Amino acid sequence: MFDWTKGLNPEQREAVLHTQGPLLILAGAGSGKTTVLVSRTGQILQREKIKPSEICVLTFTTKAARELKHRVGAKIGPQAKDLWTGTFHSFGLKILRKYHELAGLPSGFGVIDQGDSTEIIKELMSNIKNSAKEGFKTDKILSILNTWRESGRRSPQNPADEYEVMVQVLLPKYVRRLELLGVVDFEGLLLKPLELFKQNPGVLADVRAQFKHVMVDEFQDTNVTQFNIVRALVDEHRNIAVVGDDDQSIYGWRGACVSNILDFPKHFDGCRVIRLERNYRSTPAIISIANEVIAKNTARHGKILRPNPDAEHGEKPEIFVYENDDVEAEEVVSHIRFFTDKGYTPGDVAVLYRSNGQGGMIEAQLRRNQIPYAITGGTGFFDRKEVKDVLAYLRCALHPNEIAFRRIVNAPTRGIGEATIERIEQHSRAIGFKFHVGARRWREAGVQDKIGEHIEDLFKLLDRLPDEILRGDPSRTVGECLVSKMADIGYKAYLRQTCKDDLTLTKKWAVLEILGRVLDTFVNRGGRDEKTLLEFVDSMELRDTGEDEEKDKTPKVQLLTLHACKGLEFPVVIFIGCEEDLIPHRTLGSDVAEERRLFYVGVTRAKERLILTRAKTRKRFGKFVPVAPSRFLLEIPSQMVTAFESGFRPANEVERKNMLADLFAKIEQNAAKQRLE
Repeated sequence: MFDWTKGLNPEQREAVLHTQGPLLILAGAGSGKTTVLVSRTGQILQREKIKPSEICVLTFTTKAARELKHRVGAKIGPQAKDLWTGTFHSFGLKILRKYHELAGLPSGFGVIDQGDSTEIIKELMSNIKNSAKEGFKTDKILSILNTWRESGRRSPQNPADEYEVMVQVLLPKYVRRLELLGVVDFEGLLLKPLELFKQNPGVLADVRAQFKHVMVDEFQDTNVTQFNIVRALVDEHRNIAVVGDDDQSIYGWRGACVSNILDFPKHFDGCRVIRLERNYRSTPAIISIANEVIAKNTARHGKILRPNPDAEHGEKPEIFVYENDDVEAEEVVSHIRFFTDKGYTPGDVAVLYRSNGQGGMIEAQLRRNQIPYAITGGTGFFDRKEVKDVLAYLRCALHPNEIAFRRIVNAPTRGIGEATIERIEQHSRAIGFKFHVGARRWREAGVQDKIGEHIEDLFKLLDRLPDEILRGDPSRTVGECLVSKMADIGYKAYLRQTCKDDLTLTKKWAVLEILGRVLDTFVNRGGRDEKTLLEFVDSMELRDTGEDEEKDKTPKVQLLTLHACKGLEFPVVIFIGCEEDLIPHRTLGSDVAEERRLFYVGVTRAKERLILTRAKTRKRFGKFVPVAPSRFLLEIPSQMVTAFESGFRPANEVERKNMLADLFAKIEQNAAKQRLE
């Protein structure tokens, strides 16, 4: 028989051996929860003598489900393929496929995503008489509608709330439309199985008989409906084990209910609670500040991360304070070089931030310094359409190419259709000219005069663009002139047509304002001239080379939001923007306890080195305004960190001597040049 407890610490061993009755495994960051899940699954199969198909493991990602099945299979062989592992939504789909008739669904019912649901909401709203309906945000409507479906509500709590009144009208129409289409939406994949169980006790009995053991990973991320599914499955045999960490519950904004894990022992009498507190990821120096911050949350299970007894204490986490966020972004490059000089690769380093808007400045500096990077769990700043459009305008104004010209020819719309583009393209090939050169000779290509005038106007705009943004208004920065010019030519109005509401437009335009700030950093260093402008475009387009990034194995610095970094780990973490209004966030951080958990998640991603940075001033609406350090930063005792209020790490004696030697060598070289002249 295989010993599934081999190599486990006492707490992990206890969790693996507990195979009967309710179990809550509180798995602290880096405590080996996946190992416990895998070993416990193997132990149940071996001890209980049940089939793999009688175990159900519910996860939040397909990747996690695959990993568990693979690791169990590596030890028990091909029979592991019969384990039922998957997400809550895939579980719901499995049940509905099997019992589709009882669920009132056609045999080949479809599943629609959130985009499809939004389109249905828009269509239904168009047929409702409501003078304010044009101002409604469909995403918000759908979110409220799903919350009502989850809780079973049918009427507004606040009759004065226009959104709730609209949802009351829409809800029955939406549900009926799904029925007519013969489809299920994502929320329905969870709700319909529960309805099925309630209306058909025999179905519930069959499902309970099939799954004799149920386990749930990342239980702190479950919502009310998911919790009810779990209860329905296990209320008779009560062989339920959930694994999670209330200190890492960071998805309340999308419906996760931290009380599910906090109150789990109350819902299941006789529940065994086992704490996995030994952290195998981070150094004691990093763990100590993580414990210090999270301890300030009151609604939590009592749990303290403890370092691996064999671990060296490690370097103290470092705090760097910068004059402004421009300097902060520039100094991220210095930190990366500091660590790569010490033997780390770029792939060992992660830069973490609270909101996507912070990433653009970092991306620009990495591009400028030709440091390879990758974005995890989000769209890269330079992959956004609006950024590519503006760079294409600058490219065509300075050193045009066909790809850039094609990108801007109808952004904003100029009535230059595909037929015209094709005609110019054919003529350009025939006379051996590049596409944009052929476009200037549109008459020769046989383009209609009216359309040709639009092409002519575009070229006039491009010919004037560099001078207008560099010298048009000396009282404004070049970046501000660029953003203003894009509004003047109708690009903002063009973006408005693609946005579902004003908030989306504001976010898209803010991206261009960040691009303007990036341009200003180039101008401040290189000068207000066309050479600097071209250097800026070249640097920003550096990665747009058409390379297959899937095949590119170059180690890359990882850029992630705090939400996207959960579950990951890195030897070096640079956590930027540790300021009030960013973490906790001024608009998104109404739940301070959850924001503190988010800070904790960021800190506990670091294995060996942790850098925390903040700025004294941050640019908002075109001006640098003072900002305060994050309250979470202030909660860390000063003796646990090394703080650099000047923003710079002092050189050690060897480095200082090398720097002086380099300086004297340069002075000597310059003196020698002058003597020769």
